[in-house]
Amino acid sequence: MTVRTLVVVERAFRGAVEQQFAHVLWLVHALHRQSPLTLLLRGLAGTYALAREPAAPVSLAGRDWGLAPDYQASIGRLVSDGAPVLVPAASLRELGFQDRPLLPGVRAVTADEIVTLAETCQRWWYL
Repeated sequence: MTVRTLVVVERAFRGAVEQQFAHVLWLVHALHRQSPLTLLLRGLAGTYALAREPAAPVSLAGRDWGLAPDYQASIGRLVSDGAPVLVPAASLRELGFQDRPLLPGVRAVTADEIVTLAETCQRWWYL
């Protein structure tokens, strides 16, 4: 029997400069390669799924800190590896992004769809 896992990410951009190469979506991708999962980007983390220009290098106090993590590329890898990536439509509405395009393969879902999905999963991980 395959164990189904729902991974929920709600907090966005935590330690983004420090975690350039090992951020939460990198971890989700590594976990997905071990055991298939579904990713739900709730709240501010839903902005990871928006189609937009890549982030510019981060500079602070005249010092170059490098690039922020490439969340779009991480989502692209997840999608290409078969992981469903979902964003609650309510999160997009609350942030004012309901009309913005999502990255290819990302799907906006209703609260009822989330409940149905959660009922089919044996594990729920909050990262």
